[in-house]
Amino acid sequence: MSSLTHRTIRAGSAYRSHGAGQSVQGQKVRQRLQTVVTLTPSPVVDRVYFFEDLVPGAVNRAFAVEEYLGGNGINVARTLTLAGNTTSAVIPVCHLDNSGLALVQGEGDLVRIVSVSAPIRVNTVLVSSGGSTTNANQKPGHLPEPEWRSVCEATLDQLRAMDADWLVVAGSLPQASDGHTVDLRWLLHQARELGAKVCLDINGPDLCRWANSNLVDLVKPNVPELEQFAGHPLRTVGDVVNAARSLADAGIGTVLASMGGDGLIGLGPDGVLWARPPKTPVVNTTGAGDAALAGFLSETCLDPGGPTGAHNRRTSFAEALARSAGWGAVAVGRSTTALGGLTEVPDVIVQEPDPVYRLGNA
Repeated sequence: MSSLTHRTIRAGSAYRSHGAGQSVQGQKVRQRLQTVVTLTPSPVVDRVYFFEDLVPGAVNRAFAVEEYLGGNGINVARTLTLAGNTTSAVIPVCHLDNSGLALVQGEGDLVRIVSVSAPIRVNTVLVSSGGSTTNANQKPGHLPEPEWRSVCEATLDQLRAMDADWLVVAGSLPQASDGHTVDLRWLLHQARELGAKVCLDINGPDLCRWANSNLVDLVKPNVPELEQFAGHPLRTVGDVVNAARSLADAGIGTVLASMGGDGLIGLGPDGVLWARPPKTPVVNTTGAGDAALAGFLSETCLDPGGPTGAHNRRTSFAEALARSAGWGAVAVGRSTTALGGLTEVPDVIVQEPDPVYRLGNA
């Protein structure tokens, strides 16, 4: 990968040029938008309070409060739709939850509702003008087996109807009757049988449970989740790369590891790369990882004729990583996870990882 040792990529260019051919290091490639079904097993209502200065343990006066429908899969679907991808978000909703149902209905055709008994959770987000974000996230509730089966069947129906490229299961998993989180095996197996690739963006313990199932093509852990999988702290980029390799060795095809302000590590069949966006003023970090995942999934670069060479595959992977890091950088500068647009996407440096670079290095 010497040609990608240090390369700046215009992360927003793919978003602005759907359907156009791009010349990538002398090779002509074409881009294809993706058809994606997301499942948010435990959606939330995000209530965001904005403060000039947030003082823990004191009475704080918010200068603004916003409320909207949240949840990882919903955020991913919104952003993919903004970029022109065909997307549907499956979400379980209690028909007696009037406030949550009203927010869901405001999403229009983006969502497919599955009726369940558990009300939508609440995520309270405290945002300080200094750039810190604090989340108080309600635990997922209990979902009886018949209701979970209905959610899975609705998701599979949506995959069939759309002939989807991807199934993305994102966010916290509800509790089953046995006290553990719901079982994903049947859903993931059926999705694979339908020809869809599977992406998991779920909590660390659940990610560890499904990492070696051989049913997952892509995962997007953050550093704390990778630390749970690795069993020790990750202090450098090299530590993150090694933990990502362990996930890949467990049977995951591609690992997209989020390192916050330090960018993203992408590890796939063609190697490992580090995408580094510029320093960005932070307004609200909630949903930045969802925007990054949407950026990675948004388009696939395909060789227009004959088998794709390793060099071409590697370049396409770099562009996907650059778009991922760029869209994540856009998200942290917005007040809510409903981005509203993908303008002013910054250029992103894509390079080979520096193993000794310390995370959080100023």
